Amino acid sequence: MMSIPQYIQDSASYITFIGQTVDNQSLAQFNQQRLTLSKDGEYYLYFDNYNYKDVTITVEKEANVKVYLLSYYSRKSEMDIKVHVKDNALLKLYSQFTARRKTKVHVNRQFDVDNNASLILLNNLTFHGEFSLNEQIFLKGQQANLALDLLNINGVDDQSKVVQHVYHQAEKTYSQINNWLISNHNSKLNYVVNGTIEKGKAKSSCEQLNKGIILSDDGQIRVVPSLYIDEYDVVASHGAAIGQIDENQMFYLTSRGLTEFEAKNLIVSGYINPFLIKIKNKRLEALLKRRVKHLL
Repeated sequence: MMSIPQYIQDSASYITFIGQTVDNQSLAQFNQQRLTLSKDGEYYLYFDNYNYKDVTITVEKEANVKVYLLSYYSRKSEMDIKVHVKDNALLKLYSQFTARRKTKVHVNRQFDVDNNASLILLNNLTFHGEFSLNEQIFLKGQQANLALDLLNINGVDDQSKVVQHVYHQAEKTYSQINNWLISNHNSKLNYVVNGTIEKGKAKSSCEQLNKGIILSDDGQIRVVPSLYIDEYDVVASHGAAIGQIDENQMFYLTSRGLTEFEAKNLIVSGYINPFLIKIKNKRLEALLKRRVKHLL
């Protein structure tokens, strides 16, 4: 069992889920798998091989909450979680999914976002093994909005299967998805990215952007972006740009004295920087950088 990182113990508000034990050192209410966040502030949720099916997180009206959800696995696991962001609330959720050794994990997450509420998702998938993520986001109230950034880096024999679906179920809703994908060695990344704007939900905007870099000859990235639009007065777009590292960039950097490995790391560092700068937590940024080097 991994010990709790010191920076979590030093934080003002945290909840640890280890084995089947829950330790609530926060102002949040936790009762029978239901977590309620009503006070503004930062919360750390630390999951270590915790079998947490059917966990519900509720962000109460007008609350401004930042949550760091850190998950570590060393055995086959499945997780189901539902999140409700109520009227005029803001939830910024940074999720880190990490395995200590090769394992298989499946995660289902559902988000409901109410009137004038904001959901900011930062998903860090630097997972060692086979990881699948199914996320459904329902923008239920007017002016509900979603900003989702995902970074997925796979190494030797790793596999990721991700499904993202945003449902615009009210007028004047907004969603933006940015996926940053990197395949190294023989790893495989498979993505299905969907956006739905229902009839009558005018003045809504649904946008997707998927970028991928394949660092080896036998790596694979597959993205299927789709839009299902049943309303005229909307903005909708999607795109996918996937390829290998630019040979001209590699030639330029190696001609300046860098090794091929150093050049590759420099290019990847620049590529993931738009994700890193959104974390705004120095210790988690440093942890992610170490994970990236390990996978490359």
